[in-house]
Amino acid sequence: MMNYMRDGGITMWILLVAAIGTAIFAATRPRSERPGILLGGTVASLLLGLLGVSLGLLAVSKHYAQFPDKVAAIGLGLGELSNNGTFAVLLAALLGIASIVTRRRLAS
Repeated sequence: MMNYMRDGGITMWILLVAAIGTAIFAATRPRSERPGILLGGTVASLLLGLLGVSLGLLAVSKHYAQFPDKVAAIGLGLGELSNNGTFAVLLAALLGIASIVTRRRLAS
């Protein structure tokens, strides 16, 4: 797991802090506000994941020429930057499900 986080770069940690912060913030707000806060965290996770993937693509495109095997460098770089996308989708799914559950509990 630590390799997964390390390979994804700083954006992975920003994603994690933002998701935990969203959950804590939602838990401290009135029940009626929680679904919206969690939904906002879902969108923020997806945007941060897109930012991480974009920054990773930029880094790969700028630095692949420094490696003797350019194709392997591109493959490794793409594999590492994809961690941002998969982690963002995982966190967005968790926050989105939490938003749906809290909204349904309010309705009942």
